[in-house]
Amino acid sequence: MKKDLTVEAGRQAIALISDITYKNEDAWYGETERPLKMSLLAPKHKERQTKPLPLLVWLCGGGLRVMDQNIWMPQLVSFAEQGFVVASVQYRTVNEAPLPAQLIDVKAAIRYLRAHAHRYCIDARNVFVMGESAGAMLAGLTGVTAGINEFDKGDYLDMSSGVNAVIDIYGIADLSAAYEAVRENLVRGAECLDKVGGPADGYQKKLEQFSVVRYVNNKTVPFMILHGTADETVDISQSEALYERLTACGVPCDYYRLIGCIHGADQFYQPEIVELMAEFMKRHLKK
Repeated sequence: MKKDLTVEAGRQAIALISDITYKNEDAWYGETERPLKMSLLAPKHKERQTKPLPLLVWLCGGGLRVMDQNIWMPQLVSFAEQGFVVASVQYRTVNEAPLPAQLIDVKAAIRYLRAHAHRYCIDARNVFVMGESAGAMLAGLTGVTAGINEFDKGDYLDMSSGVNAVIDIYGIADLSAAYEAVRENLVRGAECLDKVGGPADGYQKKLEQFSVVRYVNNKTVPFMILHGTADETVDISQSEALYERLTACGVPCDYYRLIGCIHGADQFYQPEIVELMAEFMKRHLKK
């Protein structure tokens, strides 16, 4: 068969830019260094892009113990097709450094992207952060700690690490409550304490310091929360508490309970959910 076709380029091609180094961190007991990377989904033909695009920063979960910035890239393509530049960011795990190292890394990545906004067709006014599980906790902390200088360290300090809004997918919002719920389980209790450096003096204060709910106030950016009602890894009470705190402070919040869904279920990444997330972010764009 031979046939001529006239095709409109209604949707632009997307490029995957991998192994972007956004900063270097100490490694091997401080004797060496290793780069922290990100992967980016951006317009393939940047020279044809007539206006910058909003940025979505994605944070992989893994209990802060393991992470892979590329594991979710197939699901993130949908957001690039919705008109976002998407950055999936690597951060240090707790075997390398406890909190707030991971939060410091995420904020450094956001500042890097703002500093290189023109290169990647990013609208630096419109930055969103989204994560799943431990990544959702980091996303929430990023959103609620805007302007707290102790978490902004490294390069490009003239750039803001603030975001327009947060999307939290089955994340821990209250580390103190999470620890109290599992403290009698030696393994799960130790995993919780590992996030803040172990059971040294003052661990309770550290758990509170890195709990999203602690920072929520009437100036907090909008949140979208998604959680499965059958989640046995992160209890849905975490999202309930965050929603209650946000609404008590008058913070706009869309909260979706996915009936019967477990932690990490495929239902969270279906087209109708992606559409809800994209609509939420577009609603909070700065003109």
